[in-house]
Amino acid sequence: MNFVVIGADHRMQNSECGFEALLRAFLNQRYLLPLEAIAEEYHERLGRSMAQDLAEERGLRWFNLDMTPGEKFKAGILENQFSRSISQENVATRMSSDELREEIWANKLTNSCSGTTIVICGYFHFESLVKKLRQKGHVVDKRVYLETVPEIRHG
Repeated sequence: MNFVVIGADHRMQNSECGFEALLRAFLNQRYLLPLEAIAEEYHERLGRSMAQDLAEERGLRWFNLDMTPGEKFKAGILENQFSRSISQENVATRMSSDELREEIWANKLTNSCSGTTIVICGYFHFESLVKKLRQKGHVVDKRVYLETVPEIRHG
């Protein structure tokens, strides 16, 4: 399978016109064929994302890549995930549970039975997810769309 993984700033997933233009440009690329799905790390409490709307508009399958709180609880990582802090200086700390979460995402993507999938995740998870997908033998194209590049610390 082929993946285009976009490491994004979550604040832009709902309404940022540049991010929408980037997604539309990818949807028009011939090299992505057969493009079948858009997978997104997305907090559905925020309403619909631009990627959901574009997937519907283009007749593509959209699915949420992230684990539900129930799935995180069952995996034993809910408390660890909720303890993450991001400082005022735009520094985020990776939690011990992030590796498991990203491995679950990679498995979900691998089992999605899709041709080419555009994958949108927070920049925080970007490199790790790309690495995991490549280790599973997939072709991965990397892209980033950020307002600023955050510093990531390992906790």
